[in-house]
Amino acid sequence: MEKQAILLMSYGTPNNLDEIWDYYTHIRHGHEPSKELYDELVGRYEEIGGVSPLAAVTEAQREAIEVAMNQNSDIQYEVFNGLRHIHPFIEEVLEEIVKKGFKTIHGMVLAPHNSTFIQQYHERVTDQLASFSDITYVKHDHFWQEEGFLEFWASQIEATLDPTKKQKFLFTAHSLPERLLANGDPYVDEIKGAAKAIVSHVKGQVDFDNAWQSVGRTADKWIGPNVEDVTEHLITVEGYEEIIYMPFGFVADNLETLYDNDIECKEQVEALGASYKRLDMPNTHHVFISGMVSELRN
Repeated sequence: MEKQAILLMSYGTPNNLDEIWDYYTHIRHGHEPSKELYDELVGRYEEIGGVSPLAAVTEAQREAIEVAMNQNSDIQYEVFNGLRHIHPFIEEVLEEIVKKGFKTIHGMVLAPHNSTFIQQYHERVTDQLASFSDITYVKHDHFWQEEGFLEFWASQIEATLDPTKKQKFLFTAHSLPERLLANGDPYVDEIKGAAKAIVSHVKGQVDFDNAWQSVGRTADKWIGPNVEDVTEHLITVEGYEEIIYMPFGFVADNLETLYDNDIECKEQVEALGASYKRLDMPNTHHVFISGMVSELRN
């Protein structure tokens, strides 16, 4: 039976508080953070229980995809996780895959929308595979187009719609520095296109808007409008009673959803006199996993 490898790539997260310093330094390209920045990040992790569930969820996604890919398949798949900023690094895992003798490697970043930032992951793989002419690398991008992704979010929206309330659904994604958009980066168009596609799958009228969250602590100008400004305007100017956050730029519970949304956004919404809700993340939901499998099989 033919064997193929699937390399799932993602940003990574500390597994415990002791790993935060090295992780943060790696994100900053080897520059150690100030004590103030470090303490702030540690405080955020402590607020959500001391560790993000992201590492465990990413591993569970890997397992779920491997099981699903091997059902009724003439090919035997082995699925690996490679991380950008913490062990196991993408390069380490790729070396393991090559040593195991795989001649076809599928690469997918665990982020649904394409951007130059996402392409950097694939470039790391192709650079390392440049000397292996007998290995085929199959790149998979923007899996937001798959029905499983669209249906997962649409069904949650339908279940949350309440015509008795003035609701606004905020479709949020991680902001990026604006400089990345200078050469035609597709990220903003992908986000807006995905939002419209999800809404088109919903039975009922959806009052929604896009906003950007989790702006980095850098001197760059980041894509806006940011979620805090949008939230304030919706409640204080437009009179919305309930703000429902849908961080569909992520695929798992993580620091951004559990702190930036469930703590910061929730505090802001409630302080302004409105109700806060956040839709569940995909994690290992079978409908979402079916979308990823569909992309990998294409």
